[in-house]
Amino acid sequence: MAYQGSVLGPLLFLIYINDLMLLCQTHSDIYVFADDAKLFRHILNVNDCDTLQRGITALHNWTKDWLLKLNVNKCKVVSFARNVNNSYVYELIENNQSLYLARTNQISDLGILFDEKLTFREHIKAYSMLGIIKRNFNYLTVTSFTLLYKVMVRSRIDYCSSVWAPYKKRRY
Repeated sequence: MAYQGSVLGPLLFLIYINDLMLLCQTHSDIYVFADDAKLFRHILNVNDCDTLQRGITALHNWTKDWLLKLNVNKCKVVSFARNVNNSYVYELIENNQSLYLARTNQISDLGILFDEKLTFREHIKAYSMLGIIKRNFNYLTVTSFTLLYKVMVRSRIDYCSSVWAPYKKRRY
């Protein structure tokens, strides 16, 4: 077992999960970061939903083969589209019992809130902090206001702004 802060830990982790990437790529695309995996697929019809379900099943079987416990409560389904179709239900089979994955309209990934329409409204709510500063701090010097603004507003707006507000939009 690799310990936190070890030199070999990240390398052993990558070797350990290497077969997971190959296994899931036949059914869907997968992104892995630390102990987090995201399966996704462009859904055009029910066959695509079934293919994604096979990818979810493959991931679940991989965790059972390696004696890992998958926390189903943290597994969420989000559909990103203009017109979201929530009719398809994804599931995991555990002890001959179906465990349905919960659907949500937004999800947090590395501190950024993604909603199903990709509007990033919840992430941009940092501007409401200006009202809180104005309401709760009546007598502020310019230095104190600048410090509060940088800590409570600017830090949230600047965090990953290239993701939610790119200054260049380009199609490939």
